[in-house]
Amino acid sequence: MSQEFAPQTTQLKDALRALRYNLRKGRDSVRATAPRRLPAPASGLALSALNEVEIVARNLDHFVCNVAHSVLGERTKIPTSLRAIIASPRPEQEFSVTYYETMKLVLSRIGAKRALANQSAGRRAFAQLARSQDVFELAAQLTLYLADDGSIAIDQLDEQSPVTRSGANVVAVFAGLLSMLADPDEPDREAMIPAATELALALQEKVLDLYHKKDTSALAALLERCANHV
Repeated sequence: MSQEFAPQTTQLKDALRALRYNLRKGRDSVRATAPRRLPAPASGLALSALNEVEIVARNLDHFVCNVAHSVLGERTKIPTSLRAIIASPRPEQEFSVTYYETMKLVLSRIGAKRALANQSAGRRAFAQLARSQDVFELAAQLTLYLADDGSIAIDQLDEQSPVTRSGANVVAVFAGLLSMLADPDEPDREAMIPAATELALALQEKVLDLYHKKDTSALAALLERCANHV
């Protein structure tokens, strides 16, 4: 894929994912509020409408998957280390893919039952901040930027989730960047993500404090200390 076409392709993927996310959200809302005890024929009409929404949601799921794989050439990719991304020929595109694939796993780990990660936001953030010479400073800047940029939408959290709705985005982004900072030579990089997430959860009060203070230097130092324990 050409460098010029990559941003447009990323935006199309995000648009399809957002459409699927919002349709699922609407479907679940209808399911939760559908009047099932109305007198006939009103109850029958309500349940019929719910079934139609279910069918559209399933069809869109299949459509998005088919377009992503056959038309856009999307494939699930093993997350890459941040150092490898910086050294790659197409760092912005590499980071956007790695960020998206990493966040899917992190969000599942923190109990986000329905969530959306925006690949274009990752690409945009890296393009703006990649001038940083220090990998930990870059990771800290990316954490602050992506937590504020609407790169993640979380509609539902599991009741047993260890994070609050207000802090979930920040903790999730910190965990994702931390996993990218772990040993760059580790062959099983996906195994780093659960470990990084658990560490981020254990330190979430500190992470949120530094986020609210916008203390990039302290956040970079925390990422560097934590990376050695992932």
